[in-house]
Amino acid sequence: MSDRVKHRHLKATPWQRARRSLASLWSIARSTYGRTRPPVRRLLAVGLLLGVAATTWDQLQTRRLRLEVGRLQEALRQAEQDRERFAARVADERARAEADRAGLASQVEELRRQEQALHAQLADAAVAEAKTLREELQTTRDRLATLESERAAGERIVRELGPSVCMIQGAYVFQDAGGRPLRLRIDENGAPLKDADGNSLADAEGAGPVYEVEYVGTGFLVDRMGLVLTNRHVAEPWWNDDEAKSMAERGFSPRRTTLRAFFPRQKEPLTLTLGAVAEHADVALLRCDLGGLRLPVLPLDRSGRGAVTGQPVVLIGFPAGIEAMLAKADADAARAVLESAGTSTARISEALAKRGLVRPSTTQGHVVDVTETDIVFDAPTTQGGSGGPLLNRNGIVIGVSYAVLSRFSGNSFAVPIRHALPLVSQARKRSG
Repeated sequence: MSDRVKHRHLKATPWQRARRSLASLWSIARSTYGRTRPPVRRLLAVGLLLGVAATTWDQLQTRRLRLEVGRLQEALRQAEQDRERFAARVADERARAEADRAGLASQVEELRRQEQALHAQLADAAVAEAKTLREELQTTRDRLATLESERAAGERIVRELGPSVCMIQGAYVFQDAGGRPLRLRIDENGAPLKDADGNSLADAEGAGPVYEVEYVGTGFLVDRMGLVLTNRHVAEPWWNDDEAKSMAERGFSPRRTTLRAFFPRQKEPLTLTLGAVAEHADVALLRCDLGGLRLPVLPLDRSGRGAVTGQPVVLIGFPAGIEAMLAKADADAARAVLESAGTSTARISEALAKRGLVRPSTTQGHVVDVTETDIVFDAPTTQGGSGGPLLNRNGIVIGVSYAVLSRFSGNSFAVPIRHALPLVSQARKRSG
């Protein structure tokens, strides 16, 4: 019985298939060449060259198509990962907001239980104990009344002034001295190249998309001429920024590409332009054309006595940015926004506005300390809340929120409003 040799069939590469095609063409050409006349030979030569060119072109196009498909698959994979991470942040923000609401409700309920318990004890107490129990009961009632009064004041303030507190959505790029923008560097499959720390690599020679930085902040209307007050680091996000300093050392300067205001209940954003910035404080004034919008103006404390240690304050803004707004929205609406807009901050902001979902958040607390440069308060905030108005219980703006230190009690900071008053006064004089 004879042995059978089993051949292993390997899949040919495009270049192997091209060489086989060329060999076949060459064999046919040689056998035909000797049996034909010179004019026909010339035609055969031309045909052979065209055949070689067509085969080579086909292989090049196949390879190019394969690379493009690979890049598209990588882009889709990256987009899906971004969407999943974004959805996780929205879920975390929703859980945090629910916990805050539950905590406040629990605090009110606990005080009411204490009040009822003290009532019961007072009914059964001896004369000697009655005085002490009445004092405890009054203290509990006072705390409950204060808590409910502060909550009511906060609700009133956000109801009356919230429509004039806008979410600021901006973006900027870095460009070299010749005006060429910084671009991401990508590999042959279109995936971004990263350094050892996982940071994307970029330069002016990169073949990838333009490296654009997107961000959100808060601003508020201080004049019917369309003057919007915010932080300087919101108006100029590269101000005092370490990354921008590093880019400047490499010869790149920032250039703003987008700056818009999304006011609550408004379907379309308003374009913002820079009005003025303070030299020694983190405040800036922006301008927008309100058109026919009639929005209330937030009153500013001009007395210098509006911020008092221990007094309650209300902070309005967009802490956690678009994640917080999606978290407050119905789950189906949030899912629809993400599916239609992806993870682009600009597109999500527009989708939220069209659905009427741009709504500021309100937190409450108390003034912890007042200095020449800062108002320290304990109303919670986070990234995205920068530029929001800090108001006292009378609804007067006493500061502009600008920073938070999560490791310390009394961890939020605002620039006293007196540092912004000169910017507003000068803008009104120029307009008048």
